Parts: sequence; structure tokens; C-alpha cells
Amino acid sequence: MLRFAMYIVLGSLVMVLNACATQTSKSTEVDAVPVASAAPPGSPLSQIAIGMNKKQVRDILGSPTDENSYSTGKAWIPFYFGTDARRTSWFYKGLGAVVFADGNVFGGGAPEVVRIDYNPTESGAAR
Repeated sequence: MLRFAMYIVLGSLVMVLNACATQTSKSTEVDAVPVASAAPPGSPLSQIAIGMNKKQVRDILGSPTDENSYSTGKAWIPFYFGTDARRTSWFYKGLGAVVFADGNVFGGGAPEVVRIDYNPTESGAAR
């Protein structure tokens, strides 16, 4: 009987911690979204907006010159179910870079633009 009660308490604790982590991550994500850098009006990069998906970006800019993908520090937070545990950067030679939040460690969340870096001297090589 005591063991059963202990499982109930531990299960409740896990549920509470999960709810707290989810609430914290949602408010942090909204505050942490950077503002897009100012690309000149004639640049194709100026048509990209925060929140666009990969298909929309590819339709406007075409295929990237190079890309890389990496996990963020949020991937190591226990019970983190936000969409910013993994990021992918697309580099465009002579334009800059577009950074996507690729979802959580379990594959959830649709990729969306979180940062736009205008840089006319971009080499196009992943770093």
C-alpha cells in the first residue's frame, strides 16, 4: 500500500513539473524571438518574415547555398516540449542567413523562421 501511494505522489510530481516547464518555456520563447535585421527593400531577404515555414522561404529565396543544423541548450532541459530544441540555419551567398526553430527533441513542432540575418558579404558557407 505504501509503495502504491509513493507512485501516486511521484506521478503527481512529474505532472506538476511538466506543467511548470511547459508554462515557463512558452513565455520564454515569445520573449526570446529576435527581431529581423533590416534588409533593404529591394533584397529578396526583405520578403522573409518571422514565423514563415521552410517551403515559404524556399519559394522566395530558392535553395540555400549551404546549411547546418544544431541542437540548442533547451534540448537538455528535462520535460521541455517547446519548439526551440533544434535549429537549422540556411546560408545564402551575398544575402545572409535564415534560421529556423526545427522543433523539440521528439520531433514535434513545424519548422519556422526565428531569425533573419542580412549580410551582403555572406560567403554562403555553413559555420
